[in-house]
Amino acid sequence: EGDKITVLFYPMKEGARGYIRNIDAYEKIVNPSSNERNIIYLNSNYIEEGFLEEILVHEFMHLIQLNEKEIRKGVKEDIWLNEARAEYAITFLGYDKKDNSYLEKRIKDFLIRPSTSLIEWNNTVYDYGVINMFSHYLVEQYGINILIDSLKTDKVGIESINEALKKNKYTETFADIFNAWSIAVYINDCSVNNKYCYNNPKLQGVRVLA
Repeated sequence: EGDKITVLFYPMKEGARGYIRNIDAYEKIVNPSSNERNIIYLNSNYIEEGFLEEILVHEFMHLIQLNEKEIRKGVKEDIWLNEARAEYAITFLGYDKKDNSYLEKRIKDFLIRPSTSLIEWNNTVYDYGVINMFSHYLVEQYGINILIDSLKTDKVGIESINEALKKNKYTETFADIFNAWSIAVYINDCSVNNKYCYNNPKLQGVRVLA
């Protein structure tokens, strides 16, 4: 199929939005179940329910990551970081500027259960809420190149973030950033410290109550 991308709509079970399958990147001789193409599967119910564009962007980013990490680099990315890039791509492309945005939904998911682990992925809306809030903080404080460069390396997860930080001349590590972000979601006040807040207007009101 070359550079073509196929999008398949079909009704999925409730709660499912879309997905890609890694096996589709391989020939049938390797995996008989492969569709041998770049294909995104989307829940047709979202044609009317909303967030269709956002879901497509999210899954398209997964397709990019599959080709960049697994196919080209031969490594399997940590799920949480895969999801971080896919979630931030929606904001990067401008879809969160509208009212009742995808980002605002993720903020609500985060505030319901903010103690959800960042890196232990259980595929709940709360996992997506936490990873979305962290990815926005990371990019605001350190720039989009951290996510881009972590994608281009053959390292994965935290190690790839640390490599990207070094490449971009930062002395902080992932652990430093996580600790600062943990404070930011409680304080969220730039007058205290510019590391302890969000600048995005939609995120300035985010605070986890003790």
